[in-house]
Amino acid sequence: MISDITHWILDLMRAYGQLSVFIGVMIEQVIVPIPSPMIIMGAGAILISPDLSIPHGILQILWIIVLPGTIASTLGSYIGYTISYYGGKALVIRFEQFLGVDWDQIERLERRFQGKKVAWSLILARAIPAFPLSLISVLGGLLRIPIKPFTLYTFIGSIFRIFFLGFVGWWIGATYEKVASHLDTLETMISILMLIAMGGILGYLYYKFRKKG
Repeated sequence: MISDITHWILDLMRAYGQLSVFIGVMIEQVIVPIPSPMIIMGAGAILISPDLSIPHGILQILWIIVLPGTIASTLGSYIGYTISYYGGKALVIRFEQFLGVDWDQIERLERRFQGKKVAWSLILARAIPAFPLSLISVLGGLLRIPIKPFTLYTFIGSIFRIFFLGFVGWWIGATYEKVASHLDTLETMISILMLIAMGGILGYLYYKFRKKG
């Protein structure tokens, strides 16, 4: 089913171009299992002529892929962010005995995660192609990062990510599916490692705050 949706999005790009990039990225943000590198790399391979020079190719990528893709990625990030921002506290309180931490400890972590740390963390996480976008949005909401800096840093990071994937897709052409599948596998592995790391960090904070208490 996921494969069918992905190929439907790519077919949509062949028919509607720039608008379909926006639609495809929005769908990818909602349906998490869709391989996100496949959408943007596919756009680069399908929508940008391989005969263009590098300067002209870059201009086309910025206009046809980066602009709609970045807007869609930023808007789509609000889904996980909003759910986590307003529902994260209830979930933490409900499952705190399994998580090993309570909401007060999450708030202490939130107070430490301020200023430049937020900016660089969000921009880098969004910019690196293999980082799972849904987890980044959820973490942003859970740490209750204000909506304005969250939007700004998400937008900036998305520009770099989408440009890189779009350029690679254009550069390698028809072989983009193979490369994109490897990136998607790496993204899945990083998601698992991030979840394990989150559990480790929460456990560490629990014992640290408990010891201080």
